[in-house]
Amino acid sequence: MSRVKIIFMSAFVLAGTLATASAQPGGTKINGNTTMSFDVAIDIKTFNLNNPDPADPKNPVRGSTFIVYGKIFPAGTIPSGVTSFDPNQPGSIGTWVCRGVFLADYADVVSGAAKQLFHTSQLFMFPSDDIMLVTEGLEGNVGVSTHRIVIGGTGPFAGATGQLLQETIGVNQSGAGLFDLRFTFQIHVGDAN
Repeated sequence: MSRVKIIFMSAFVLAGTLATASAQPGGTKINGNTTMSFDVAIDIKTFNLNNPDPADPKNPVRGSTFIVYGKIFPAGTIPSGVTSFDPNQPGSIGTWVCRGVFLADYADVVSGAAKQLFHTSQLFMFPSDDIMLVTEGLEGNVGVSTHRIVIGGTGPFAGATGQLLQETIGVNQSGAGLFDLRFTFQIHVGDAN
């Protein structure tokens, strides 16, 4: 087992959230209700906008899609505010992938006329796709916390359901700088009993 997987799994043991070992890929299966938090530093260098308006390719319109990557760290690793935190520094326990679609034109986003800016799907991979959580939700108002739906997972998170709170904790200086986020999961894995 890689060092990153060992660190990740040890965090659960310390929190008292792991049940006995099972045959699930990635080692130990979680059973019951679990609350856990992670920090994510988004890397602006990975942002890619796919705009359907060829006349203005850098100005998103309703329906424009995007994808961006980040690194997952244990909760409390990333300081709040505008920092020099580097998403690619050592200590990451996984990769975060966010793909989304604009629900409003960029002009409405900037003016504040749009209330919900994006619909996104987010993958939390610990440290690869054999241990993963998947979420869906609306987001986009900077500084506003939002709730997202946990729609599933793999490995010890197979069958996970629940919700998470997404909070903006700051901005990192990766290139032009992009957001640092904290995610607090409340999930259930296992039987409904």
